[in-house]
Amino acid sequence: MSHLHRLLYLALLMFAAPLAAAPLRVGVSFAIPPYVLTHEDRGIELDLMREAFAGSDHELQVIYLPLERTFRMLEEGKLDAIINVKPGMVDNAYLSQRVITFHNRVFTLDQTAFHSLQDLQTLRVSAFQRARQILGTEFADIVARNPRYEEVARQEGQVQRLLLGRTDAVILDQRVFYYYLAQLLGEDKNDERYPSDRVRQHDLFPPTHYHFAFREIELQRLFDRQFTRMKADGRYERIFAAYGTTSSAENIKASP
Repeated sequence: MSHLHRLLYLALLMFAAPLAAAPLRVGVSFAIPPYVLTHEDRGIELDLMREAFAGSDHELQVIYLPLERTFRMLEEGKLDAIINVKPGMVDNAYLSQRVITFHNRVFTLDQTAFHSLQDLQTLRVSAFQRARQILGTEFADIVARNPRYEEVARQEGQVQRLLLGRTDAVILDQRVFYYYLAQLLGEDKNDERYPSDRVRQHDLFPPTHYHFAFREIELQRLFDRQFTRMKADGRYERIFAAYGTTSSAENIKASP
């Protein structure tokens, strides 16, 4: 190999190396199992994202943040993608096709009188962040009049507080609620501290369809191409099955 050829070869290596590992900074909310398992760096949505970019020139860097910060950092260009976005929730981004559907429900204990959304005006209510933007204007107007309404970034303690009687109503996705319930009960299904048989589920909200958001249209197009293939060849459903659930509302009580 001539000296000129060696120089050209080295130059190609220098330019090719960074391209082969271009970082894809993905902002992800704190643990929302089984969609995101922070302590294990996996989950349904993380697995879907990783599978879509497997074999590409992009290396995922998952960055765990409060939900509100993920939106802000994407708009500021500090992230390349975020999960769980509805149209109109973020500017200067390209939304993928629908990726996942959440089934948000109100959970109470049996001693709590609850019949309609209007009851949320007087109860102690704990919901996920951005619930007011996601669950509709009627819901937003009702809870705006409730000084005991809160939205929290970390959902680990919400189920426990409900079972201990420290809050009256919890608003969570079904899979998230039952995952945490299974974690609390562990091996003891009759743990008297956590009266799971007294939990009541209220189906008041329509399904929420979420997209992934990308700063660059090329990333969004690449994701959509691969995602379409994943749904066609069965990989999409297999990822759900690995967490004991399906993509539909059936078999919703996912296990850890």
